[in-house]
Amino acid sequence: MGERLAAASVHSQPFARDCPQMSRHGAAADAWSDIVAVVDGELARLAEAQGGFVYRWQALDLGCTQSEIDARLLHKEWVRVRRGAYAESALVANLDAGGRHVLVVRAVSGALSGQVVVTGHSALAVLGVPLWGVQFDQVHVHRQAGKSSRREAGVVHHRGALPESEVVELAGLLVAVPERAVVAACRTSTFEAGVVATDGARRLGDFDLGRAWEIVDRERDWPRSGSSASALLFSDPRAATVGESRARVLLARIGAPKPDLQRTIVDDAGRQLGISDFYIDEHSTVVEFDGKLKYGRALYEKTGRIEDVDLGAVVWQEKRREDSFRDYGHEVARLVWSELDGQDRQVRARLDRAFARGSRRTLSA
Repeated sequence: MGERLAAASVHSQPFARDCPQMSRHGAAADAWSDIVAVVDGELARLAEAQGGFVYRWQALDLGCTQSEIDARLLHKEWVRVRRGAYAESALVANLDAGGRHVLVVRAVSGALSGQVVVTGHSALAVLGVPLWGVQFDQVHVHRQAGKSSRREAGVVHHRGALPESEVVELAGLLVAVPERAVVAACRTSTFEAGVVATDGARRLGDFDLGRAWEIVDRERDWPRSGSSASALLFSDPRAATVGESRARVLLARIGAPKPDLQRTIVDDAGRQLGISDFYIDEHSTVVEFDGKLKYGRALYEKTGRIEDVDLGAVVWQEKRREDSFRDYGHEVARLVWSELDGQDRQVRARLDRAFARGSRRTLSA
């Protein structure tokens, strides 16, 4: 236990909160409060150093009793990150799914022996890649040579160590480089989830597409290696959000012509009218995704509350923008998040109507 405390760089003597000799009145109460404050401060410093959590054994070593840990959980001051690891509820409440997964990744990595390299979608989450459709209840790690592949307690252990050239250290974690991580992630996910992950990974400034293809080719005989190749081939870093990546998959699935992404739309004088999410040349049609987030993004990112977005102002901006596109010969169709699942026929019908209008505009021009 002393060695574990040394590793955590924490030095404190335990105290007995339930000691009958400890009076809760007067000077004794003040001393009690001071002790509690010291322990809480030590816990907070330790949690910060570890990325937001503490292990049960660390809390006990610092002087908490099991009943106090249970009370913090009961009163929702703490939440379980995983078995034997806790974080403050306020911290976890402010994290998205990817951030919560990173917290679990840290707790898993710190509890495993030997060298642990985070891989797959777990590594992408640590790298800050937005994810969708992945199994956040599973942490993917590579262990040192000699360890067997297995799944246990929410951890997928991949056999063998990665080459040093495919590992980076990030915020105290050993993580697979994005090219390796995305290839691994695509082998364990659906095509759509793989496209979301690959688009996001490619938006990282240092992503090397050639390196990713080298890994795919080297592992072409691995199970589901074709999934990685398919996602890489379809990927496009110009898709700016998870929604745009999913919308690209939807457009392909319903047989729409391949769109150009982030097309700059200009007037006759060359002045910019806007940048479209997708542009389909064959039908002179702009396809936009989720205007509420597009126009409300600045306010949303400022407050963190989508309800703060002025929907009236959003609709007005959208209308003005679409009118300016149409004034210069472009048709407009719109997609929203709720249409990405189970609405293929309705979306295709709407696009066909937009394509017909676009074609008529082209003929009349």
